[in-house]
Amino acid sequence: MARRAGLVFYGPFQATAEKYKIDGVIRKWIGAPDTPTTSPVTIDSFSSYLSLITSVGLAYILNFSLMRRTEAGSLRTDCLRVEDDPQFGKIYLIQGATTKTVADDRAIWVTSPCVSAAVDALTLIANLRAKCAVVAFDGPLFLNCAVTEPWIGGARALAPTLTPHVTAYSIFTSLYPSLFDIEQLRINQRDLELARLANPTLSEKFRIGSVWPLAWHQLRRTGAVNMQASGLVSDASMQFQLKHSTRAMSLYYGQNYSRIKLEESSKYLYIKTMYETLGRELVQLTADRFISPHGERRKAEIVRLISPDDAKQSIKLAKNGGAACREILLGVCTNREPCPYGGIDSVAHCGGGDADKKDNPCADVLYDKGKRAQVDRLDEILNERLSSTLPENPLYASLEAQKRSVENYYHATKET
Repeated sequence: MARRAGLVFYGPFQATAEKYKIDGVIRKWIGAPDTPTTSPVTIDSFSSYLSLITSVGLAYILNFSLMRRTEAGSLRTDCLRVEDDPQFGKIYLIQGATTKTVADDRAIWVTSPCVSAAVDALTLIANLRAKCAVVAFDGPLFLNCAVTEPWIGGARALAPTLTPHVTAYSIFTSLYPSLFDIEQLRINQRDLELARLANPTLSEKFRIGSVWPLAWHQLRRTGAVNMQASGLVSDASMQFQLKHSTRAMSLYYGQNYSRIKLEESSKYLYIKTMYETLGRELVQLTADRFISPHGERRKAEIVRLISPDDAKQSIKLAKNGGAACREILLGVCTNREPCPYGGIDSVAHCGGGDADKKDNPCADVLYDKGKRAQVDRLDEILNERLSSTLPENPLYASLEAQKRSVENYYHATKET
């Protein structure tokens, strides 16, 4: 038949895969982890491998940009931009469309340089598949390209102008069984404790031993939580990155890839004022109103580099990252690393309420006596919610943990 159609038969795809030394990588990632190394590589598995790369590439972009699934799914091959800033160096940006809360067909997301590898790979696959499409297209292709290989039933009727639905993250483990280590995805006791502290109404499907159900929005939400917990990213920057506000937002988020888009004079004034403010906040930590639940020695360790009489030294300390001061409900957090527990919407960990020992607050917390009225109000709210919540409800355990933290605060800050 091939001879009558004027086509050339090159033999089984296994021979082509071996010739170009791609049989091993296809066999490694497509199929079950225990697939024999001698199993044949089919042309269908080659298409599956291309689709796997497309899915993983989109996951890279979503992880490092906090885009919505639909936003990443509509990106074109020319979406990556690199700007050279005289102060911050290369800044990697992704440009695309967003419509859910902000209508902007040229929206910008700050991203990491490693995303360029994903964009390059997806661009190659998009160009390759465009050659097989029945309908030609002149212009940047979709990174999330449709399958157009002639050996895939019905695929040739698809045009490169059509963008397929982004594959659900939840089926990656079954669609690509060699991609993840399932054992690493199983929920353990600590995972469940952290999840319930952050989300007391967690569904019963999250239980010890079960595989964590993956979802694209988790990447976005986790990124937002980490930014807030770090104390390094302003609310305005986070809103811009998540596209919860207008394009006029001037703060760009990104570790070592950020830029403040203000006039030059305003930019340096902003940075100077920011460090001066942080320097003043650091000086305040030496005052008697701030105490460590672990005693005077621990507080002395925390503030040892801060000079209450030398404002310039404190500003310099803030610039160098030698000390941290992030406001929380019970006082301030002095942890210089990103904290997974937050301290904004829950005080369970800060005050030691979630610990096995009832009085074991975080070593980096400094209680603020000046927040007594705020803590009193929190205590009232916790009492009200505890009285209206059933003990078997996961929310009850979270409220109790916060209640214990408040009691620890009262014990540490009581007048002697």
